[in-house]
Amino acid sequence: MRSGWSIQRNSQLILLIFLTLLLLLTIAPIFWAVLGSFKSNFEIVNHPFSLPSSWKWDNFIGAWELGNFKAYFLNSAFITVLGMILVGLVACPAGYAFAHFSFKGRDFLFYLFLIGMQLPVQAVIIPVFYQLKAMGLVDSLLGVTLVSAAEALPFSIFLMRNTFKDVPKELRESAWVDGATEWRTYLSIMLPLAKPGVVALLVFTFMNIWNDFLTPLVLLISNENFTLSLGLYSFTGENATNFSLIFAGTVISMIPSIVVYLIFQRQFIEGMSAGSVK
Repeated sequence: MRSGWSIQRNSQLILLIFLTLLLLLTIAPIFWAVLGSFKSNFEIVNHPFSLPSSWKWDNFIGAWELGNFKAYFLNSAFITVLGMILVGLVACPAGYAFAHFSFKGRDFLFYLFLIGMQLPVQAVIIPVFYQLKAMGLVDSLLGVTLVSAAEALPFSIFLMRNTFKDVPKELRESAWVDGATEWRTYLSIMLPLAKPGVVALLVFTFMNIWNDFLTPLVLLISNENFTLSLGLYSFTGENATNFSLIFAGTVISMIPSIVVYLIFQRQFIEGMSAGSVK
């Protein structure tokens, strides 16, 4: 008994050490970037891991103004918010239908959607570019939004299908008995009960679209249409030696994702857990 308890304790200790190291590896680059955003170039080069001698808030002002980050921020916000709306409007009812409806070809259609989860974006981005070019949507925020939403749909439908499967079918049947229509049942009963999954879906979609780099890189040409990630890349190339402004711009691009995740962390974890048990 004592030997078994000792083995379990050692296993927990090893796991704790591993997770601590993983946490440090994850946090270290973020911590370094945040510190660098408040330093001068001299301090970044000569004292990279020390605290700033004086906290230079004007680095953020300089990055915001010199890098045209206001326009990039608004472009990213437009693409992300509209993409979240499109994904929510498609994935939620689709997940509900796959979870509670019985129709011919349901499983085939669902697994067809899942194929999209196995295809890397790099494999389809060039055909998508030519398709958008034929539609006149290359170098437009709408084109990037449609592609970003389409990229997010396979996993989103998978998540919402599993989320709605956790909602008892008896509730839907009870609504029928009371004379509720299918849409009324979905909007008034099933969707509110799937709130954790919906929140997880929106947070996941927000972070994916906001931080996406490849899709805007391929589809956007004009500088005025750049997203924040693409604008930061361009800004870094133009200010390769101005490390303080580069770090400040990096922190600016990280803030929205961090804030959204911290606000909805509990609902996000609940929703992802509910969608992963089946």
